[in-house]
Amino acid sequence: MPQEIKKHVINKRWRLDGIIGQGGFGTVYIATDLKTKEIVAVKVQTLPATSSPSQMDNLESEAFYYNLLYKCKGIAKFHQHGRQDTYEFMVCELLGASLQTLFYRCGKKFSLKTTLMLADQLLQRLEAFHSLNILHRDIKPDNFAMGFGKENGQTVYMLDFGLVGDYTRDKGVAIAPSYAFCGTYYWAPIAADLDRCQSPKDDLESLAYMLIYFARGSLPWQGYAEENEPTDALRNRVTRHKLALPIDVICKGLPSAFSRHLKYVRSLGYNQKPNYANLRAMYRRLMERRGHEYDGVFDWDLLDDDNVKQGEELPVDPELTLVHNSLPMKNMKEEDKDNKLPAKKLRGRPKKAEPRAKKVKEEQKPKEEETKQQNEEPAKAPPRKTKIIFIKKKKSESPPPRSKPAKVEKKPKKEKVVAKKTAANKVVVKKVPAKKPLARAKAC
Repeated sequence: MPQEIKKHVINKRWRLDGIIGQGGFGTVYIATDLKTKEIVAVKVQTLPATSSPSQMDNLESEAFYYNLLYKCKGIAKFHQHGRQDTYEFMVCELLGASLQTLFYRCGKKFSLKTTLMLADQLLQRLEAFHSLNILHRDIKPDNFAMGFGKENGQTVYMLDFGLVGDYTRDKGVAIAPSYAFCGTYYWAPIAADLDRCQSPKDDLESLAYMLIYFARGSLPWQGYAEENEPTDALRNRVTRHKLALPIDVICKGLPSAFSRHLKYVRSLGYNQKPNYANLRAMYRRLMERRGHEYDGVFDWDLLDDDNVKQGEELPVDPELTLVHNSLPMKNMKEEDKDNKLPAKKLRGRPKKAEPRAKKVKEEQKPKEEETKQQNEEPAKAPPRKTKIIFIKKKKSESPPPRSKPAKVEKKPKKEKVVAKKTAANKVVVKKVPAKKPLARAKAC
């Protein structure tokens, strides 16, 4: 923080109170409007003695785009731009914490619901941005922030228009500003890595990397930087990974909507207009299939940290958070149990028994206290007596024995009746036993 700017009043109106953030194109302060007492953000850029016209016009061009986009939703309100002494300043509406800060506060990963709700708003911001034939060319979590306060706390805002460039078409030939490289290595599209002119599809490619980063917690090419590695070597290393890794590997473990987003924008030509509505509908359908509602409740809204909710930028060291998250956390109660030492046995002679009179007095004390309490308390009705009647259980009568099936008597074999006539014409009946059938003679 420059000593000549600290606690300084700019243009007799904007009092600087503290630093919010720093970047390659200036320092952002939290300030107070002495006229309206409103809290605002002031971006200050020190002007060196020898500077190129492009460096001097950088903050001025950013102020121009803020004025151009003031009607679009998700763009901070612009107040003033000017120069004073050896620095240039720009005053805008104060916003909340950046998505990168909230990402660290939520454990370096967003839930699928939060990621999909952010995707819907971010696609709307880029569609409005590209409709004016301009490109952001520096899409990353640090350049998006949530609104400040209850009214705008659920709205995503776009920041930092220092690398914004125009995009126009003239008789089928695309014309874009010529820069050697625009953006940040991790988030830059392949066109920027290969020093090619960018188009709207390239902003959407950077957005795809950002959504994958939110849902997975990291990108495959992050963490390859070595100590004292030149920036060109790091850039080449990241570019090789982007070109070599298949899209399915980049989006590993995520729903297919993320890989389809990346495949779609990479397949577009320079002059082709992206279909923003289809991308939004794809993420909306995924949200419905997973049973989520677009209720505006993000992961950081469920935290108890009021500083995060109000958008206060707190210093975060990614390396420290990684080490902290990798260590196993123990419950404090369990640690106390483990650290307790076993009770030591007392040595020496046992204590003498107390006399009986003391014991009797001590036993009488609690009884006297109980009687005092009973006298002080209002008299209560005696508890109602209840009679308990025991009913003898009747002996279960044994069921009657089952009747045995009656024996079937075998009928005697039929006997032939032979009638013989007597002389007196009387019939005498004689019972002749039935003859057994003769066995057949065996065949010779």
